[in-house]
Amino acid sequence: MNSKDTKETLTVKEILERQRLLEEEAGEVLSGKFDECTYNKGYIRQPVYACKTCKPTEGCGPGGVCYSCSISCHTDHELVELFSKRNFKCDCGTARLGEVVCKLEAKPRNTLNEHNKYDHNYEGRFCWCKVDYDPEKEDNNMLQCVICEDWFHENCISGEKQEKRFSLPDLEAFEEYLCHKCLDKHSFLKPYLNSHMFFSGQYNNDQRVSEANPTSDENAAKDKMSLPFTSKDDEITATKTEETSNTALLLSSTPSINNKRKIEDDKIGDNDEGKIDDVVGPPKKPKNEDVNTCKRERWQVVSDKVEVDLFCVQGWRDELCRCDKCMELYKQHQIEFILSVEETYEPPEDDDAQKSLFDCGMKALNQMDRIAAIEGILAYNQFKDELIEFLKPFGESGKAVTVKDVNEFFEAKLRDRKPATGPFF
Repeated sequence: MNSKDTKETLTVKEILERQRLLEEEAGEVLSGKFDECTYNKGYIRQPVYACKTCKPTEGCGPGGVCYSCSISCHTDHELVELFSKRNFKCDCGTARLGEVVCKLEAKPRNTLNEHNKYDHNYEGRFCWCKVDYDPEKEDNNMLQCVICEDWFHENCISGEKQEKRFSLPDLEAFEEYLCHKCLDKHSFLKPYLNSHMFFSGQYNNDQRVSEANPTSDENAAKDKMSLPFTSKDDEITATKTEETSNTALLLSSTPSINNKRKIEDDKIGDNDEGKIDDVVGPPKKPKNEDVNTCKRERWQVVSDKVEVDLFCVQGWRDELCRCDKCMELYKQHQIEFILSVEETYEPPEDDDAQKSLFDCGMKALNQMDRIAAIEGILAYNQFKDELIEFLKPFGESGKAVTVKDVNEFFEAKLRDRKPATGPFF
């Protein structure tokens, strides 16, 4: 047996160990029941999966399916996990999923969920770079924007793919993310870059457009002047401003996005030179603050030419202004959902998720009719004896059992199987 064959050979013990690990992983990933489609629950925020195998009916774009349908109806398809999407109704069995019939909930073939909103995520592409997502090859962290719910590469956010503009704060230092495209669209949120509840990455629109072409010294100077904070080497950094002190913490840029400096959550003493107390703290609400006093008006207006990415610290929603004027803006922009943590539907827990196949088989056996259970045990023992006889020559000769050998064994059993004798196994 050559070395190549040896590498591809597994012992029975190794196969059983792999099976055990697969069962454990499945129990963690697929911990919920998958026997009910969410279609009848209407438009809800829920985990969504895009199916790249199912082709939509002519005239329709690709759609998505709920957690249960991803397992019960598309288990052998190429799926892309989109994570949670708001106001989504399952498309399984509709024109957006082609000829596939939903096994959990019958739906008319011409059904279209007209209130669903679709983007390139449903084609398996993410970020501004619109790269096809491949979990086996993807090695960059991705952040989901709270507003548009698209996912973005860290190095696309920072501008590293073109010419690095700022360093992102450590992943442990913030909770959620608002992308600059959404902040351009909802520009009244930009002033929150001045709040102590947000880190911000900023640079000029002209810089993003002309990143590939170096600007003149004069233009570069104008770009720098349009920004509130820059580092020593004139690279724009992620900043965090204390609302009460106008002091900015400059995060040092690093050669790699994956080697970011951790921002300490603990208080740093006054004796530690160059460090700031209470880097991350709870929102500080001024005493006797009137409900109609607009927080945003305390800060300078941010130019439309400045693109802002916001990295939100835990509790950031408490910092959002709720004066009458701002509440009307949230309503007009249809983003009232950012004011509170959204409820996301999760399927009920599956009690059998953490059990092995053997345990699940024994549970099913105990629930069967007594005669059917006895016949099942006899069939199992017969199958076990035949499998042992099949494997014995391989054990005696030391020959490895190949996939072809196993397939031939089962094909022979299927040919010999007689329907009149009942279940074979």
